[in-house]
Amino acid sequence: MRLSFHRRFAPLLTCAALALAGCSDDRLQDPPVEAKVMTRNIYLGGNIFLLAQAQSPQQVPVVAAQLFATVQATDFAARAERLAEEIQATDPALIGLQEVSRYRTQHPSDYVSSNRAVNAQDTAVDFLAILLEELKERGLDYRIAAMVQNADAELPAALSGNANDLTDIRLTDYDVILARGDVATTEEVEQNYTFNAQVSVGGGAVTFTRGFTKVAATLDGAKFTFVNSHLEGLMPANPEQANELVGILQGYAEPLILVGDLNTGPGSSTPAYGIFTDTAGLEDAWPEVGTGPGFTCCFSEKVNDTQTTGLDERIDLVLYRGQGIRPTAAEVVGDELANRTASGLWPSDHAGAVVTFSITR
Repeated sequence: MRLSFHRRFAPLLTCAALALAGCSDDRLQDPPVEAKVMTRNIYLGGNIFLLAQAQSPQQVPVVAAQLFATVQATDFAARAERLAEEIQATDPALIGLQEVSRYRTQHPSDYVSSNRAVNAQDTAVDFLAILLEELKERGLDYRIAAMVQNADAELPAALSGNANDLTDIRLTDYDVILARGDVATTEEVEQNYTFNAQVSVGGGAVTFTRGFTKVAATLDGAKFTFVNSHLEGLMPANPEQANELVGILQGYAEPLILVGDLNTGPGSSTPAYGIFTDTAGLEDAWPEVGTGPGFTCCFSEKVNDTQTTGLDERIDLVLYRGQGIRPTAAEVVGDELANRTASGLWPSDHAGAVVTFSITR
């Protein structure tokens, strides 16, 4: 049967009229963009809170030497190869890195309790430089889009075992956003929290500063805000920092993605998860599209565990908010025995989380 002119051409005329009117009919819209993001705590290499075991100034060099020996044994150069393999396999557009560490030394030590100068300059290991080189060797195009310096602390260490022959060890901690080459980023924010925890060390205290980074990202015409942070796990700093960040997020454009080791999660003793999901209205991507518990924490300080039972909580999160964005897939990375180095080291004491979003242009 022959179709009438109206039945044959009315849909085309309707679309033409909508186009002329600037209407956003679905038939005229560009398809949504797929944007994959990763959060990865790459582990500073030792348990910094062991320093609290030093009850006097005389004990500090012994504990500091033990900590630095663990950092060396956990061999970031080898772990970085596995981290780069994860990035190559998952191909995230944006990566939020935490515990990006730089260790520097000075010998002989000039540290005295009355001065506590943070001035060691000889680089022992630079996590970011090593990881970027591993990515480059694989032909991967990632750049630093934003980086905030957090804690910067220095202590004397008896590396030789002689209390009269000390070396200053300096740890500088960063949070970093890496952007893939096809992602445009602007409006960078690199900021520390106003409330930070103090760790008791040898009768004194070291402030462990935390912070966050933010960029406005554009991928294939889709625009969104990407925020990366490492919240303190100690109380009361955890909720204090969460509340501060929630207030800051209110001023950022949506859609918005927040990633990080937030030291909180469903059922955690720390309250930041509820602050983000209840108070701030952020959605947790994992329950929507992830499979299983999604545990990301934590292996032992030496990251040489022979099984995965150490992963028993989910504190590395990907949260989001806004119109025109929805998660479509999620996976945990770095949580299988095959992910370890040849010597049996996990890439980090955390596993990572990767989430794919569909974002409207």
